[in-house]
Amino acid sequence: MKKAIVTLAIGDEYKKLFDQHARNNWQTYCDAFGYDLIVLTESLDPSERAQKRSPAWQKLLILSQPWSQDYDRIVWIDTDVIINSSYAYDICDGVPEDKVGAVEAYSIPTSEIHHILLDRQYKMWAKNKTPYLDNSQPHSYYTNRGILGDDLMQVVQTGVFVCSPIFHREIFEYIYEQYEDTHGAEWNYEMPAMSYELVRADLVHWISPRFNFCVMDLMAAFYPEILTRRKSLIQKIIRRLMKELKIPSPRNAEVICLKNIYDLSICMHFAGCSDKMPAISRYLKA
Repeated sequence: MKKAIVTLAIGDEYKKLFDQHARNNWQTYCDAFGYDLIVLTESLDPSERAQKRSPAWQKLLILSQPWSQDYDRIVWIDTDVIINSSYAYDICDGVPEDKVGAVEAYSIPTSEIHHILLDRQYKMWAKNKTPYLDNSQPHSYYTNRGILGDDLMQVVQTGVFVCSPIFHREIFEYIYEQYEDTHGAEWNYEMPAMSYELVRADLVHWISPRFNFCVMDLMAAFYPEILTRRKSLIQKIIRRLMKELKIPSPRNAEVICLKNIYDLSICMHFAGCSDKMPAISRYLKA
């Protein structure tokens, strides 16, 4: 079985992010489990419609490319992910070829804890006046976005998934063509539409949450004080001076928190907080 891991890094910012903090640990995983690594640096759809949408929608076109037909399984991973191969196993293990292997978003890290962390996040976002949709229950994730998903109690976290060109190309293309990206980041771009269509069609095989350990969720669950703490002006000045003088930063609470999450992860997903990737990356290289 021929397999590939695919990601999309468009623009210097994302190329730098991937090359500096992800490429090496991804390659280690690929070498361990027999994957080719494909890093796309150009949009798969150059149309005006595509350019008006988030690049995240491009993941729905990976099965439509000539090169993808050479593979039996393709694993998509967002560029803001660091892979920990220490206690990893092959993400394709146990996933039927006709199913999309993915993590259930409301089960990160467990369904009970996820309910608690959502409540914490909403209170924090409301206090900071951060735009968000209250999706306390999985079905509301769809209905709040105008999708008739009242009876659905599962949501696909689309930052990491396993798919097959033979079985899933048609439905991926359908989602890409039938849905639009008309709202802000709080609507999560392609994720509601992709999740809805895959869950509705019973095409999902749920895999371990360790393959999509979302950092912000885990911090809200176990380290909420780090998210709510504000650095003083003096701390910011000291940090800036240390950076300019190239003085190594001491291990602070946030780095310790990130290291603990990393140790439990296979795919550590920095969704919405890619600025935290350098901290754990530097620690791992030390």
